[in-house]
Amino acid sequence: MSHDPAVARFRLAGTGISAIDMKGMVGAIRRRLDSGRTRPGTFIVFRDAHGIVRATEDERLLAAHEAAMLVCPDGRPLYWLGRLRGARNIGQVPGIESVEAVCRAGLVHGWRHYFLGGGDGVAGALAETMQARLPGLKVVGTETPPFRPLNAEEADAMRARIRESGAQVLWIGLGTPKQELFMAEHAPHLPGTVAMGVGAAFDVLTGRVPRAPVAFQVTGLEWAYRLLREPRRLTGRYIHTIPRFLALVASERRRRPAGAAE
Repeated sequence: MSHDPAVARFRLAGTGISAIDMKGMVGAIRRRLDSGRTRPGTFIVFRDAHGIVRATEDERLLAAHEAAMLVCPDGRPLYWLGRLRGARNIGQVPGIESVEAVCRAGLVHGWRHYFLGGGDGVAGALAETMQARLPGLKVVGTETPPFRPLNAEEADAMRARIRESGAQVLWIGLGTPKQELFMAEHAPHLPGTVAMGVGAAFDVLTGRVPRAPVAFQVTGLEWAYRLLREPRRLTGRYIHTIPRFLALVASERRRRPAGAAE
């Protein structure tokens, strides 16, 4: 069993979504890290409508969801669906907000953080940003991997760097589905670690990209804000994703009435 057995789930289009809130996620990370450095590494996915749709089209991504310790409801619609399914203790858990929440919670425990991803220099900038916000934060490494897939020698060297750093929480910012596949491949080789696939958080938290205003966030319209900012890049994605996601939700409702989570 890959997922945290203490956390209930509900399924949408094959993906098990963790019925959890931010506090619960932090608690799950603490339980995992407290269990010792000898356990295989694991990872956490932050999922939205786009990721759910992608997983129906990519078996590797669906398998990564199943291998994750948690699949958190990053998007507001997944939180709403969880509530409709009767999922208790569920809240929206945005990857962007998880960075500060986990870093802050780990201060008292001395958790050691490693930032990997983003463009040139972004991982280092994010580490500096978080250390400025949270004095005493332990950062033991940063790096920016190449955009191409790593060869076997590069992958081994990267894993060795992370292990030797003593990192416990790995922040991964590579975008979907790359970061989920990356974590599924490498996390098992990094004992005593929890990897967190937070994607755009690297750019948002370092001020390179603005986050949607709160009004867009609470109404589930962050996608619309992003579309307004980047219409050329995102129009095609949302033309495909939104109707497909609504169709998946409708199909689930026909097949299974609202009820308790797994």
